[in-house]
Amino acid sequence: MAGVRGRKTGVACAGVLLALLASSSTAPAQADPVGAKNGLAVECPEAVPAADVTGGMIGQGLTVVRGSSPEPFQVEVLGVLDDGIGAGRDMVIINVSDVPGGHVIDQGGGSWSGISGSPVYVDGKLLGSVSWGFTAAPSTIGGLTLAADMLELLDLPTAAAVQAKRAAAKRTSVKLSAAARRDLAAKAGVATPRGTLQRLDIPLAIGGLGPKRIQRLQSDLNAAGRSVRAYAAGRVAAPKANAVPDARPEAGGNFAAMLSYGDVTAGYVGTTTTVCGDQALAFGHFLDMLGPVSYGANDAAAVAIVKDDTFGSYKMANIGVNLGTVDQDRSVGVRANLTETPTGTNVTTILRNLDTGKQRTGTTTVIDQASLPGLLVGAVFANQDAVFDEWADGTARSDWTITGRRAGNVPFAVSRSNLWASLGDVTIDPAEDIAFAADALLNNEFEDVTIDNVTFGSDMATKFQQLHITKLEVARPGGKYTTARSLPVRAGERIKVRVSTRPYRGTTTTTKTLYLTVPKSAKGKSGLLSVTGGIDLAGGGGEPEPGCLFEPEGCGDDNEGSLDQVIKGITATPKNNALVAQLDLESADSDSVQTVKATKHHTLTVTGERSMVISVR
Repeated sequence: MAGVRGRKTGVACAGVLLALLASSSTAPAQADPVGAKNGLAVECPEAVPAADVTGGMIGQGLTVVRGSSPEPFQVEVLGVLDDGIGAGRDMVIINVSDVPGGHVIDQGGGSWSGISGSPVYVDGKLLGSVSWGFTAAPSTIGGLTLAADMLELLDLPTAAAVQAKRAAAKRTSVKLSAAARRDLAAKAGVATPRGTLQRLDIPLAIGGLGPKRIQRLQSDLNAAGRSVRAYAAGRVAAPKANAVPDARPEAGGNFAAMLSYGDVTAGYVGTTTTVCGDQALAFGHFLDMLGPVSYGANDAAAVAIVKDDTFGSYKMANIGVNLGTVDQDRSVGVRANLTETPTGTNVTTILRNLDTGKQRTGTTTVIDQASLPGLLVGAVFANQDAVFDEWADGTARSDWTITGRRAGNVPFAVSRSNLWASLGDVTIDPAEDIAFAADALLNNEFEDVTIDNVTFGSDMATKFQQLHITKLEVARPGGKYTTARSLPVRAGERIKVRVSTRPYRGTTTTTKTLYLTVPKSAKGKSGLLSVTGGIDLAGGGGEPEPGCLFEPEGCGDDNEGSLDQVIKGITATPKNNALVAQLDLESADSDSVQTVKATKHHTLTVTGERSMVISVR
């Protein structure tokens, strides 16, 4: 692994931390004394050449700790870590401190989440962006992404010109040797908390969700490998699509990369590094490193720097007006197009409480298609919590429709209704149902899919109601019903299957009769006749991996054939109120199975299973 080095030329010095240990014969470059208000954060600044960066440089950074006005702080260059960010991309190791009378760094005890993107200037030139740190505990030692690398993003083609692809690899941490840690600590005069520099966690402002829902969202994001710090913030309406942005960012000012607006407002919070013409650069590191992307770009207003010595301090901010659209998400930062506002998926949720009569129609606009499945859960939760106001047992009926475009810009629509019942929290399953459907569509293996609109409706009630299968009886033509463990039948005959059900905490038994025709080709075969409630069949594919709704590759449904078959799989899955009789027959000399099915529906969800062995003569 490369070591930390000082340099005055482009040639690497041998050994670890040579520049930190050697005395310099010339005085280090000093911070420009002027502040942000006096023209330091000019647009399109000249970058400090990478070859000129050396230990001992003193620079001035700009960031926001309260409101929206950038404030200065001091940065000392301790050395350069060759290829620290990636091949050909060095990381500058820095020590941050407050300027006399300042209070930027002491707010969090060191670098904090949300400082990412804060520009650092030396002699009026842009050195780079503060973007890396020891995130498990506050530390003044951190990492800076060079401006020379970030400015390359300005020349990339727009998102519309290339296909979005996930990078093959992304670096989220850089390990320092024991010697490097000791020398950095000695040079900076502070203890280095651990040996790995991390991409600073990204504060994720979430509006519209309560603490329990944010906790679940944080858990899902953690499972998906996203290094974010979710916290409650205010909601913001979506900007008018393809309009002129409301404002222009400034270097050192707040910057929010928006995943969604409306009922569920979600935005990564960081700092603008530089503005040049119709473009801006921010964060100094990737968000999800998806290359060409489409996020919203918004201003923000910092509320406070929340000090946390356990998990790392972070900036809490509310989302502000629109600044444009983020169109690139790369290893050294994100780029925003400042000429137009973003477009997204319109999500409408219509909830009714059958107990109180309360109802509400909610709207969320999800800008990032990759985050749509995960944020759909939040959009439904937000409206359910406002209307149902319970996390308890109950019943629900849901209806939803997803519309969009498939290959060739051909429109499609997928609709489904279902019934739900839960003795735990009835709000969870309906929300996940539509989210997994959206995930299966967006992440199918056959065609590119864009989802334009999602409409979700649900009626909810507190009383838990459900039917449980209690008895299975089978009768041959002209014969009596039997509950025997096995039954011989003839090939080609139509058998009657009578199923008894009883309601939860009830005594009244109801029956339904289903008919199955034994295939004429099944002579000599035997198998199992089973009757199952729909609520036990719907999850037949197994439990998805935690957090998969936020992973770029999705939840990995095993779909074969075509997008049409994916859609059929979504709509044809047995509903929770279904009663399904299935006869699976297999011969002794073959592994092939013949299956016949029959389905009837109840007015309530059905659970349970009964079975009988069938032999065909």
